[in-house]
Amino acid sequence: MEENKDKVINFIKKPSKAENRSENSFLKEFPYIKITKDDNGNSFKEEYLLEFANKCFYIVTVLKNNGISPALYKYKVPYKLLFEFIDNFKTETNGKIIDIERYIPEEPA
Repeated sequence: MEENKDKVINFIKKPSKAENRSENSFLKEFPYIKITKDDNGNSFKEEYLLEFANKCFYIVTVLKNNGISPALYKYKVPYKLLFEFIDNFKTETNGKIIDIERYIPEEPA
């Protein structure tokens, strides 16, 4: 178990003051870590990260109560529409998002 110790993310550690200054006040309320390199030690390339994100979908689980009993609805939402989907729940009264899970479609070999 010791060999996986470097994979543990410590959200308890507070970010440095320099990092706090660059974030807006809303984001400062949440713990975070900054990752600048992948698992192989390579620096990230923005175009590759965005290309990957555009291939992803998100399974959004919504709790709705139809008056008789609660039910879960799972929606498959593409990355490009994820924020629009979430924004609709600001005014939607008939449901609450309870889980968001990333789904990466497998490409055929």
